[in-house]
Amino acid sequence: MGMTEMTYTIDCSEKAMALLHRLGVREEYPGIWAFTDIATTSHGYIHHSHQPVALVAYATINPTFAAGRFPDYTLIDLVGKMPCLDGIEYTALAIVCGIPAPIFPSAEARGEVFGAVAWEIVHQYELGDCFTQSRAYGSEGSHYTMRPCGFDHDRSEPIPEALKAMRSAYRKMSNVQRVMVLTLLHLYSPGKDDFYLKGGCPTKISAAEALRVLRADRTALSMWGRLVTHYAGW
Repeated sequence: MGMTEMTYTIDCSEKAMALLHRLGVREEYPGIWAFTDIATTSHGYIHHSHQPVALVAYATINPTFAAGRFPDYTLIDLVGKMPCLDGIEYTALAIVCGIPAPIFPSAEARGEVFGAVAWEIVHQYELGDCFTQSRAYGSEGSHYTMRPCGFDHDRSEPIPEALKAMRSAYRKMSNVQRVMVLTLLHLYSPGKDDFYLKGGCPTKISAAEALRVLRADRTALSMWGRLVTHYAGW
């Protein structure tokens, strides 16, 4: 999907709030969400593109309920859906995460935010053993200077020592660090990872548990939300 297609210049807040209402949730107080219709939240049909919004909203209220409503839905599954959302869904997700809607006048502006947040996460959560700076291989965002460690893109070959260090560092990380690594890695390289985090690295984290971990950290949920709702291609 091209960056132009993912640039939203219209305020979708009203439609996003309507979507959240249809999913059976509402914000009772700033940052405090509640179920409005337990029958809808428990058994109602949820379109596949709305599932990320529903999962994040439900996990914000009750992670155990969200895990039961979306069994076997992993963090990697959740991240993999992010490039498929539309402006209304991104805005609804932003509202639940307590951040401004991702409205920008151009793809370039959106990319600048996405890249800045990606690097901010790497620095704040000390993920330098998993991501490295490289020469720019794209435009419209500083994320095009970031790559996962362990592969020499100039020579198109693995770097065994760097892969070993990356995996070792990941295994020693806190839960919130792992959530951030997996989010960045699977936005960079969607789908199953058969290269980077192998060798016993614990990567199967449920989406509901990941949201619980993010909410438990003072700033993690808002930073994660800014990252995924401003996805600008990679």
